Amino acid sequence: MIRRREFVTLLSGVVAWPLAMRAQQGERMFKAMARATTSVACLLVVAASTALLGGGGGPAVADKGDKAGWSLTTDPRTRAFLKFVPTNDGPRILVLGCLRDVDSFMVLSEQGVASTQTVVLTLSNGTIRYTVEGKIEPDGAGVGQVGFVSEFDVDAKARQQLRVRLLPVLEGKGPIVMTLGSISRELPASDLSAPLRGFKSVCFG
Repeated sequence: MIRRREFVTLLSGVVAWPLAMRAQQGERMFKAMARATTSVACLLVVAASTALLGGGGGPAVADKGDKAGWSLTTDPRTRAFLKFVPTNDGPRILVLGCLRDVDSFMVLSEQGVASTQTVVLTLSNGTIRYTVEGKIEPDGAGVGQVGFVSEFDVDAKARQQLRVRLLPVLEGKGPIVMTLGSISRELPASDLSAPLRGFKSVCFG
């Protein structure tokens, strides 16, 4: 059985190879190849998740090692992932991913029922709201589990627009209410400040 952490290590090598293309073929070719490789990597994630679960089609399991609350994971390729997990090793209720090396931003949530219909995810803090459209896909959460996925391009201008829309919600004093379709839940903001500082530094710095 393949352990997910071992697979992620392998995957990081697969995704990293387009870096060498940058110097030789220019920025446009680099971004195109990086995106193509990311697509291949996503297919590998789906395949590996089957092995991770023993190939028996059983219920998906959460990634081991996640601590309850908010946390930040960064990557040398100028990537940052801000996530909220309600309990140790629990489902990733919200993941905000900023991939500056390929000008991409993603919003993920290990919740929902797979559907081809567009779904709206809303984060609100008091009267301030941030909304994003996406789909709930069978392997959207990245661990062989149904989940909400929204990924979109963000160049320098779009990233600043995103900053204006998203950060006031994350920096508000009250709890953050996340609504996905007809389901709402509160995400406490008590331990968000430190991870958020790191996320802002990588994504918007």
